[in-house]
Amino acid sequence: MPTRDVADVLQDHGLLPPDLEMLRPTEERYTTLLMQPSGPIFASNQRIGPFASDVASAKGRNFLELARASGAHLAVTPEYFLPWSALKGAIEGGLTPATDALWVLGSESITEAGLEQFKQEVAGQCLVLHEPWAGLALDRALLDPVVLLFQAIRQDQSVQLVALVQFKTFPSRDNIFFEEGLLRRGSLIYRFRGSTGHLTAAVIICSDAFALTDQWLSDFNDRSTLVHIQLNPSPRNTAYRRYRATTFGIDARATNCHIVCLNWAHSIVQHGDPGTPIEAWNNIAGSTWYCPAEECSSDDAVVIPNHNQGLYYAYMKERRHALLFHYDEAVFQLLVPKLLTLGNAVMANRNGPSTVQRYEWNAATTTWAPEAAAPETGFNAFVAGNGPAQVALAHVLAAADPLAIERVLALSAGAISGREAWHSIQQIDSCQIAEDEVVRRITVVQDVAANGFRHERLTSVGQIHHELLNRDYWPPQVVGVDAGSTVRWTRANPHFNVLTVDNLPTLVVYLGESPPARDLENKADMLYELLRQAGGPHQTRLCIIYREFGQPRFAPIAALTRFDDAMEDKTDFMAVPPLEDTGDNHG
Repeated sequence: MPTRDVADVLQDHGLLPPDLEMLRPTEERYTTLLMQPSGPIFASNQRIGPFASDVASAKGRNFLELARASGAHLAVTPEYFLPWSALKGAIEGGLTPATDALWVLGSESITEAGLEQFKQEVAGQCLVLHEPWAGLALDRALLDPVVLLFQAIRQDQSVQLVALVQFKTFPSRDNIFFEEGLLRRGSLIYRFRGSTGHLTAAVIICSDAFALTDQWLSDFNDRSTLVHIQLNPSPRNTAYRRYRATTFGIDARATNCHIVCLNWAHSIVQHGDPGTPIEAWNNIAGSTWYCPAEECSSDDAVVIPNHNQGLYYAYMKERRHALLFHYDEAVFQLLVPKLLTLGNAVMANRNGPSTVQRYEWNAATTTWAPEAAAPETGFNAFVAGNGPAQVALAHVLAAADPLAIERVLALSAGAISGREAWHSIQQIDSCQIAEDEVVRRITVVQDVAANGFRHERLTSVGQIHHELLNRDYWPPQVVGVDAGSTVRWTRANPHFNVLTVDNLPTLVVYLGESPPARDLENKADMLYELLRQAGGPHQTRLCIIYREFGQPRFAPIAALTRFDDAMEDKTDFMAVPPLEDTGDNHG
C-alpha cells in the first residue's frame, strides 16, 4: 500500500499544505481534543455508524465547536462516528479548523454516490479530495472514511478549506466477515509533513493495521504521530496490535513516535436491521496514547493530575509509556509536547501529554460540559467488596494518593524489584503492561481481565492487617508490632508498610499459601538487602509471613541469624513454630 504526502495531493490543485502546529519542532505544546463516544451503533448492509444519528450529530457539532473555541490543534473522532449531515452543517456554518489545526474526523460509512453528493453540496465552501474512483474495486459499496479537514494555502497566501477523505484499506475481522462483504477498500494513506521536514503525522483506520507491512510502517513510526481511529470490540487483539509490537521492538532511537489509539467507549451495543438480534459487545475501550521511552514522565507530579482527569499511566515492558483513557464516554483535552525540539535543549518538554480538561455529555444542554470531579475508576467499589483489605488500607486511602496504594500493595506482597528505587512507578508490577496489554492497575478497575490479580493483592494486605490485630507474639526484630500498628506508606520511609504506635517503621510481607522454599529464601534475602542498603536505625525491622496447611508461619531470614553460644546450633530469629504457639521456647 502506498503512502502519499499531502503536499503532493495539494500541488495538483495549486495549493500548499498547512503549517500545522503539532508538526512544528518548537518548545510550544499543542492542544489536542479527543472524543470517545458511547453507543449504541448501527450496522447493516446500508449503513455503519451511530444508531441515533440525531444524538451523534449534536455531539459531533458541539465537539467541533469545542475544538474551535479551545484552539485545538488536533481534534479527533473515532471510526464510523461523525454523521455527514453534522459535517456538512459545520462547513456551511463556517465551523472549521484554524490555519494551524488538523481535524481528524472518523465518519459514518458512505457510498460513492453519497460522497459525490456531499462534494456538490459543500463545493462553495470546501474542496473535497480523495483518491480516484477508478482505482477502487467495484464489487463492494460501503466506504469507511476518515475526513482530514484543514486549511490549505493558496499561492496568494489566502486559505482554502480542504476535506481530504481517506478510505480504509483493509476490512475488519469478525465471525461472519460482515465488513469484508461490504467494504470498498481504499489504497492510500496520507501523510502530513511539517514545514521543516522533521515531523510527520498520519492516520490509519482500525483494521488498516492488518495491512501495515513492516516496510510500510516505517513511513509512520519515526518522529511521527500516528493516529489510529477505531470502532473495535477487541483493540488489544494480537493482529490489531502487531504494528505496535513491531514499532516497540525496534530501537527506540529509530521509532521515536506517538501512537494515538482512539476507540469508542466500553460496553457498546450494536443494532441492525429490523429482526436482527441486538448484540452487546462487552468490550473495553482501550483508547491509549503511547509515548516513546524518553518522552514521558512517570513522576508523581505528572502522573497524579492526569489520573484525576481520567488519564492513567502504565509502563510497557516493551519500554514505552502508555497513557490509558478512562473507559466511559468523554472528550479529553490534552497538552502534548512535540516529539522534537530544535530550540534550546533546556526547554524540551519530556513529560508527555497532560490533561487540561475532561468533558462529559450533558443531554439537557446538548453540550460537552467540563467535569471537575475525578471519574470513578471502579477501585472504591472493588475494595469495598473486600472488607479486610478496606479496613487495612484505611490510612492509605485517607491520603487520596492512588500511587501510594499501588506501592503499599506491591510491597505488602513482596512483589518488588529489590532496588532502592523499586517504588518508581515504572518498577511497580501493577503499573506495568505486557504484550497482552492487560491493564493491572489496582486503582483503575476497568479492565476486568486483571481482577484476579487485584484480588490477590488486596488479600495480602488484608492478611497482614489480620495478623496485626490478632497476634500477641512477633519476632524480636520487629518489637512493638501489635494490634495498634497500622498499614501505611510514605516517601519518608518508602521501604516500610507498617507503623507501630511508637512510630517504628516496619516491613511486614505476606507471601501467600505454601510458597516454594527457594522463593522464601530469595525473597527474604532480597528484602533484607534492600533495608540494609537503605540503612538507618530500622534496617532489621523485617518480618515475612506465609501459610502452610492453613497455618500462618514466619519465614526464616538467614541474614538475621545469631549465635547465642558458639557451641550451640544457630537459631534464627524467625525460625518459629506456627504463630498460634507463643511459648517461652522461641529463640
